[in-house]
Amino acid sequence: MRTLTTLLLLALAPVLAACGDSSTGPKTPSASGTWTGVMTVGTVTLTLVEQDGGTITGAGNLQGSGGAVSVTVTGTHVHPSITLTMQSTGFKDMNYTGQFVNDNAISGNLNGSGFNNETLTLTRQ
Repeated sequence: MRTLTTLLLLALAPVLAACGDSSTGPKTPSASGTWTGVMTVGTVTLTLVEQDGGTITGAGNLQGSGGAVSVTVTGTHVHPSITLTMQSTGFKDMNYTGQFVNDNAISGNLNGSGFNNETLTLTRQ
């Protein structure tokens, strides 16, 4: 009986090892990179860095007919969901909640500082 058990374990070892290898499985996209999007009042450009654990930091600007506003960005990414808070001196915080639709696009809504469920799709550059 021990010989049969040992033989089965040796025969299954490569199969079991392959099951634990996720290097060929789907990868969760990172939010790191430069993202742009178009809103009804202008454009958004954000440069984001995602740390291990899904914490996001970054900076960017919102460009409209009245000029540009620089923002600092903090947020979280728990795939496929992403939340970003954009802050700028003299303005109320803006909150973006979205979902990765593929590795290079996030679709969501912007609220705060005059925005009310403004649809915004961010595209990786």
